[in-house]
Amino acid sequence: MANLWRGIDPRQNVGYLQNNALRTAQMIKIIDAGGFRWRLLAVGASGFFATSYGFITNSVIKPALYYLYPPCGRLDNAGMVLDELTLVAMVIGMLAAGHLADRWGRKKLYGFELTILIIATLGVVQASEGFRSQYADGSYEYTMDIYSWIAWWRMLLGLGIGAEYPIVSIITAEWSATKSRGRMLASVFAVQPFARLLAYGVLLAALRVSSAKNGLSPDAMEDDAAFTAKRVADQVWRWVAGLALVPAVLAIGLRVTIPESPRYYADIVRDMAQALARAARYSSVSDAVEESGNKVGDDALPAAGTAEPKDNSNNNRPKETVGWFAGAWHYLNQSGPHQCGPHTPGRRLAALSTIWFLTDTCWYILSLDSGSGMSTQWRLDSPVINSTLASIPGQSCPELNSWRSDPSHPKSIYHEFEGQSVSFMLIDSIGSVLGNLALICLINRIHRRHLLIATLLGLGLLFTIAGAIVIATGTGVTEVKVLFGVMQFLFSLGPRTLVMILGAEMFPTVYRGTFYGVAAAVGKIGAIVIRPIIGRTGKGQVALGARLLVAVPLTLVAAWLAAKQLPLVQKPREREGETGGEEGPTYAAQESDEGERERADGGVVIDAAATAEGEDLNRRERTQTVLGVLGQKLEDMKLEEIAPNPGLDVI
Repeated sequence: MANLWRGIDPRQNVGYLQNNALRTAQMIKIIDAGGFRWRLLAVGASGFFATSYGFITNSVIKPALYYLYPPCGRLDNAGMVLDELTLVAMVIGMLAAGHLADRWGRKKLYGFELTILIIATLGVVQASEGFRSQYADGSYEYTMDIYSWIAWWRMLLGLGIGAEYPIVSIITAEWSATKSRGRMLASVFAVQPFARLLAYGVLLAALRVSSAKNGLSPDAMEDDAAFTAKRVADQVWRWVAGLALVPAVLAIGLRVTIPESPRYYADIVRDMAQALARAARYSSVSDAVEESGNKVGDDALPAAGTAEPKDNSNNNRPKETVGWFAGAWHYLNQSGPHQCGPHTPGRRLAALSTIWFLTDTCWYILSLDSGSGMSTQWRLDSPVINSTLASIPGQSCPELNSWRSDPSHPKSIYHEFEGQSVSFMLIDSIGSVLGNLALICLINRIHRRHLLIATLLGLGLLFTIAGAIVIATGTGVTEVKVLFGVMQFLFSLGPRTLVMILGAEMFPTVYRGTFYGVAAAVGKIGAIVIRPIIGRTGKGQVALGARLLVAVPLTLVAAWLAAKQLPLVQKPREREGETGGEEGPTYAAQESDEGERERADGGVVIDAAATAEGEDLNRRERTQTVLGVLGQKLEDMKLEEIAPNPGLDVI
């Protein structure tokens, strides 16, 4: 692809643009020219896929760890400890990476979090117990504690996973064309259920290949073929954990090709020449410009004889220099009407963080990432299943059987792995995958806020029905399976994905990473809180039903907050049949006449006769009140329109 900017001083190309309002408008137009970028999708999706896969592996490999290394005398409730350490590290990673991306720049962190993930994955896969000594009484002593090593590497892994959340959101939101931003973000985050599905698929494939290679019969109990079964289990969990390296390495290679975000240069560094240069180097606008025979920026100039658009960006006036945290606090507490609603940015941040916290809590209440929790839902008419530490009579150590999701039904390690994989794929994966695909199709048909409210209310209803069935009957296997599958569909269609999308859009460039990291971290605190509660109350039928009913008011509170505090980030398309669409406009020169004028905020040519002031106000009013209708096409608002950058220089 020809590149107009290669070998040319970008300052010479933008010198004729006299103020930063025009330069910002031109930068946005160049980014928007790219349309839906498959390369950007590959960059964002590959990294998020790797971290999503790495996170779920802890639940996938837990039975193998318990089977090979019984926690007896090692670590009380080892699975819970590993989960909590991973989640705490994720919170730290979210906060640190989000803030550093705003202070140091996005480019410096591209791939850094994935490097941490790669190192941690290698550490997990190579963890061992060291040298084993056997005493006369038959007991063993080891030179290393494998759970200590895995806990350390899982903490490091959690840091990398948490750091990926703000980084992938920044990359995708700031590099996406405005009209395809929602679809791009939805597509990137849609890989999460596919990563979970792959993890269990790899488990099943590795189990069958390794069992066939080692001659392990599926029905062989551990006493009959202990050595062979442990050999297979060890191979299986290391294959499952180690496969996270593949998408992580691929993502690092792709991110090397992505330059620094133009919005970082424009809004934080305040170097518009560099911002325009970065945008043009990555955009396909150069081809369109050369075909039309015009240089970049001609159509951003005001028409002859008209006044130059007023610079509303505050970038040309001297500003008070304040500390970064003082500036952030001032921004969060600024009062007065905003373009996306009357609430202060601080209230919107608090609302999004709370919604994220509540929805994460509700999702973990389902316990679908736990083998014992899945067993409870898969076979509700079985004998009471309340603790993974329940023992089989005659066993000296109850934890010898903690690898079984249902200790009341002894089975081989092969059937444990197989049952866990199949039940997860049927209950969780089908609904989650379909929910994300549906969101990609509906992202520009329904306002994100309205879709979030609707799915939260739907989840509240399903939580009520499912909880009542579980408590009242203790059976209804088919009904509960269907309800849990539909809930997974609604979670992926709504809160589990939409909070991540809105978090990438609601905040200005100068604070986008930090505030996104804060909201995501608060959400993960919900998971940290609910995990030990589930562990204490157990996963029996009554406990599960009670937790399902507790989730009902949580979803209602989240829906109320979304309705009252979150902004609309979309508007009805202004013109039907608009050329360029989501593939980006062409930048051919346009003749100015009395019926057309140029808008400095986006460079969109608008017919003055068709945009009378009264009609424009009515349209904006309808945008705030209309409940997104499936037949109505929406378009994303510009990031700068959703959350204008504050007028303070921060250091």
